[in-house]
Amino acid sequence: MLSAASFLFIPEIVSHSDFVALVPERLVRDRADKLKVMDCPFPVEGFAVGMVWHERGHGHSGQRWIREALVSVINA
Repeated sequence: MLSAASFLFIPEIVSHSDFVALVPERLVRDRADKLKVMDCPFPVEGFAVGMVWHERGHGHSGQRWIREALVSVINA
């Protein structure tokens, strides 16, 4: 068993191990040469996406701007 901080690491980890993983299909579309890609045999609910940042940067105007810009783009 392994836990990763991001889905982005998983395809590379799985390609060099005997692990199995459940990841968004878009991450493995172009890796069929290294991975066996299959549809999930059971329904999977969506997952929450969030932002986190260190409290030191909470009041930083540049960091606040990028957070607000990301929220604006996602909500559009």
